[in-house]
Amino acid sequence: MTQAGALRIAPLPAETTWSLMGRIAARYAMPVADLRASWQWRNHPPRSPGSSGVRPDAEVLLDSAGQNLLAAMCRTEAHSLERALPAWTTGPATFTEPSGDGRPQACWQLGAMAHRPVAFACRLCTARRTGQQVVAMRYRDGWQRVCTRHRRWALGAGDGHGLEHLDLARIPAITSAQQRWPAVARRAAAAGMAPGAVFALAQAVVCQWWDMALEWEEERIWPARLHQLAGGDAGPRFWWWRAVAREPAVFPEAVAMAEVLLDPVVVEMVWRDSGAERIRPFPTDGEFGRNLGRRLGRPWLARVGAVPGSSVLGRWWGAIVRRRRGIGQRGDRGLNPWWIPREDQPASVAAQLRRLAQRADGTITWRACVPRPERAWINDKVREATELLAALDLHDTAPLATATRHLLDTLSQSIDTLDHAVTAIASAAHAAGVPLDHLATWTHASAEVLQQDIDDHRDDLEDRYGYRPGPVR
Repeated sequence: MTQAGALRIAPLPAETTWSLMGRIAARYAMPVADLRASWQWRNHPPRSPGSSGVRPDAEVLLDSAGQNLLAAMCRTEAHSLERALPAWTTGPATFTEPSGDGRPQACWQLGAMAHRPVAFACRLCTARRTGQQVVAMRYRDGWQRVCTRHRRWALGAGDGHGLEHLDLARIPAITSAQQRWPAVARRAAAAGMAPGAVFALAQAVVCQWWDMALEWEEERIWPARLHQLAGGDAGPRFWWWRAVAREPAVFPEAVAMAEVLLDPVVVEMVWRDSGAERIRPFPTDGEFGRNLGRRLGRPWLARVGAVPGSSVLGRWWGAIVRRRRGIGQRGDRGLNPWWIPREDQPASVAAQLRRLAQRADGTITWRACVPRPERAWINDKVREATELLAALDLHDTAPLATATRHLLDTLSQSIDTLDHAVTAIASAAHAAGVPLDHLATWTHASAEVLQQDIDDHRDDLEDRYGYRPGPVR
């Protein structure tokens, strides 16, 4: 095609440049590879795993000449493209030197690195706006995924699950949450906080609960919502659907959680529950927990230990209390209620699907599937047993009865410690998906006895350290 296009092709709001290029090629009924030949490329495109195609969440950065060429191809003014395409302004700064032959230049980048997460655009909305029945990609944060017109949830473009959207027709709670979010965002902005940071913290809390809820007998909302998102029944692909549908499934609770975190009344509840000026342990059934359960439609939430069970919520709680008490120095992350450490950030859908695939073919590693606190506890038990055994003295000159009792006591203590380590290892492996009957064979214990030992181990850790190992999926 010539540089000046015959057809006017308007960009979608917040569309990726690569998506627009794909629509231009589709409009002219030409392969997108032929269109790409108009630019000189500085690097290779990011590929989808197991595929030769370009990743759908890829982004293209263009130099000034390349931008002028693209504007001419779609017969759209450059300033219109600048308003619509978020990565447009960052392109020219990427190229410090002109190409040797004077051709327009382009380079590849992942959309999440160029701007923010990329999701599939609603096909029905795209057809309505452009008249094209094509796939398009737009930059969308976690609170922008609902198409209220067509009741669809836009899925991440780079997650590798092969789906573009999930149907929300039978789940009005998700659409209602989307409609409530703008008011939450305005409240956050009025309080001087970034709405994105508030949503990220709320989502991190409910995603931790999403994993913990596997052991909550009273949880009914999320399982029902998961099956609805899966088309009625997740069936044998339950864990796959659990990864793919997590964000829409927890979205109503994330919005409600954001409302709670921004409520000054709730902050006062935290202060009173903390003992105010008199420090006391985090109450599992305090005023804050009870109020949170009511607002999330789960009055039993505090009773199952959800509040102290979330390290994200506990860190937010601690920062609120420390700031109120004037503890810490300015700039300390421990005083920022909205900071989320890397280890507490929810695993991406793509990472969860990779882990499921690894588990299916047996390649998942111990370190990847066993949480750090559990690994540290097991390591301490093994080290303790090693130190006890190293202290044995078979050349003891003490009287026979005294030496015998000491040796047997030390060996018995070592065996007990190793037994605890064995149970902890079995618990971690079972949480990561190893069948109980396999573990029973490996530990030479019956499945019933081993299950009881695992339950006791988890109860003991929760009682002592407030940490309960849970399923890792």
